[in-house]
Amino acid sequence: MIGDYFPMYPPTPRIICATAIVLTVIFAAQMSAAQEVVGAIAKVTGAATLERGGNELEVAVAMQVSIGDKIRTMKNAQVSVTFSDGSSAKLGESSSLTIDRYALSGSMRKSALLALWGGHLRTIVKVVAGAAPNFEVHTPNAITAVRGTDFETAYIADRPCPEDRSCMRYTTVGVSRGVVAVSNPSNPAPAVEVREGYETTVACESAATSPAPLGMQELGAPGYH
Repeated sequence: MIGDYFPMYPPTPRIICATAIVLTVIFAAQMSAAQEVVGAIAKVTGAATLERGGNELEVAVAMQVSIGDKIRTMKNAQVSVTFSDGSSAKLGESSSLTIDRYALSGSMRKSALLALWGGHLRTIVKVVAGAAPNFEVHTPNAITAVRGTDFETAYIADRPCPEDRSCMRYTTVGVSRGVVAVSNPSNPAPAVEVREGYETTVACESAATSPAPLGMQELGAPGYH
């Protein structure tokens, strides 16, 4: 029998130890990447939750936020996050946000991507003079690349879009200070530049509309500002 000539010996303690060390290092690296702290909760009103690694936590002031975290607010609730580079994000009521990417070098931001899945978000981005734009806010049908500092984003589903009543999901972006570029990833049209005091709407798979003066209903919703 083959077993008579090549007996199967159990692994030695040295092999077991080495394997355990390798697995521990890999696991620690994965956890570090998944839970890299990039900021903290600055303010919370009402009920809100933070989902991390399958666990749901109640949001509280000074709670650290990490890459991959998902924050949800209930009705009449708001959450403000201050990031390590000095930028901030304010999530309105009945909203959902994921921190998909936030790469830092010390206190300097290299790149950031926030995903708004529903509701309202106000973002104030710290811009470094001479640096290339490196902050984006995504919704299910729009990408906003930040070249300015203060803007608001809303993603609305299950409600007719004011620009196209046949569309039941849309994104609106309004700029209070600076410039942003807004595009629809499913539409080949070039991005639309939106300057201070203007807004644009992205309906379903359509391209972003030409900028119009601020005054959109969704961005002025009660309880958001």
